[in-house]
Amino acid sequence: MKQRILIIGAGAIAHHHAAAARLLGCEDLLVADPSATARAKFASDFPEARLFESASDMFADGPAGPKDIAVIAVPPWLHAKYSIGAFDAGLNVLCEKPLGRDIGEVNDIIAAAVRSGRLLGDCSNRFNDQPAMRRARELIGQGALGPMSLIRMTNRHPRRRTGIEYQPESRWFLNREMAGGGVFMDWSVYDIAMLFDVLRPKGVTIKSASVSSIESSNDPTDVPIDVEFHGIAMMELDLPNGQQVPFIYERASGVHGLTSSELSIDGRNGGMSWQWLPPYEEGMTTVTRYIDAGASVEERTERLSMKDQPHFHHQPLVAFAKRVAGKPSASLDENTIRFNFALIAGMYAVAQSGKSFRVEK
Repeated sequence: MKQRILIIGAGAIAHHHAAAARLLGCEDLLVADPSATARAKFASDFPEARLFESASDMFADGPAGPKDIAVIAVPPWLHAKYSIGAFDAGLNVLCEKPLGRDIGEVNDIIAAAVRSGRLLGDCSNRFNDQPAMRRARELIGQGALGPMSLIRMTNRHPRRRTGIEYQPESRWFLNREMAGGGVFMDWSVYDIAMLFDVLRPKGVTIKSASVSSIESSNDPTDVPIDVEFHGIAMMELDLPNGQQVPFIYERASGVHGLTSSELSIDGRNGGMSWQWLPPYEEGMTTVTRYIDAGASVEERTERLSMKDQPHFHHQPLVAFAKRVAGKPSASLDENTIRFNFALIAGMYAVAQSGKSFRVEK
């Protein structure tokens, strides 16, 4: 049987998934969207696609094969509905991030996957399994850092608020009921998926967290803002070797302050950082080690080619298709997906309650 890839939604992100389907040599691409305008644009860009007005019509096109994949490329408030519907139709499901708006929706989606006997993937792994990550994991495994003392990760942008400065046409990002949350839901899902794929923690204790917004003269006047643009958490990671390491985390898309990006690990015998986000200059990414040189610290940077790495927007479907085919894959399994999302939900819970929160794998 031909492998079918069925995409729900025909917006911008769906075009990226369709491009990934082409890379995979997909012989039967199906797309559903109620918007005639969106379908027409999609047909122009991907004339090989078969277009449907509704997901139910697309699901009824034929019986699901064991390797067929449904891609849920609609906004978050529709993720649970269409993921569960696709599982009920017998399809494997790759869902856009965040998988759900809360842990209850994530549990419902995973339960549907279990009932159907099909696989679930999510798109939080867009930046996973890059050469710098693999090298970082290798160095840590070799003990190059010694016992770790601190993990620090921050990514701050004064004005990159999704729904305002970034993708301003999508005001739903500013509505908590529709989006599930702000910068934690929109961007932290990537950070956590990437970092945890390197460190593989068995558990996390969130000791404190806070979320906040800002007021700006660039704020929209047509819709209220109901989400956070700045999130901070202090955590402790339980690593596979038994170490418990402090983790300081910050994500901001809107602040009255500096632009800053840092990913660093301090250890007794050395330190390390690596590039985890684009742009990748000249198709290269980097890993930097900080090595004892007596009275100073020597900095050594390795440049690693990204030539054979899928584009980050293609990565989720390419990796998930390998997993569905039973091949080694960078796609996250259901247990890891739930663990990572539970941490995101936990940061919100701690910010609201002021009480620490424990997540275990």
